[in-house]
Amino acid sequence: MSASGVDVGRLARTALLITFVTAVFVLLAAEQLSGNVLRVGIGAIGAVAFVTAITSFLIAAGQYYDESAASYD
Repeated sequence: MSASGVDVGRLARTALLITFVTAVFVLLAAEQLSGNVLRVGIGAIGAVAFVTAITSFLIAAGQYYDESAASYD
């Protein structure tokens, strides 16, 4: 989407996918678990989603860095 920056479209699609998958897992956990186990499950699901979002951002930033380095060669 952007020729001189981070690919915002790819990053947005990935964030949307992470949000959707996290919401589905939280809803499924809410149906199956209760009490403190539910809280731990939601915390674990949120932690995985957060790490996945960070990894996606780093991949997008790395791709931007590679394209910037290639343009200076």
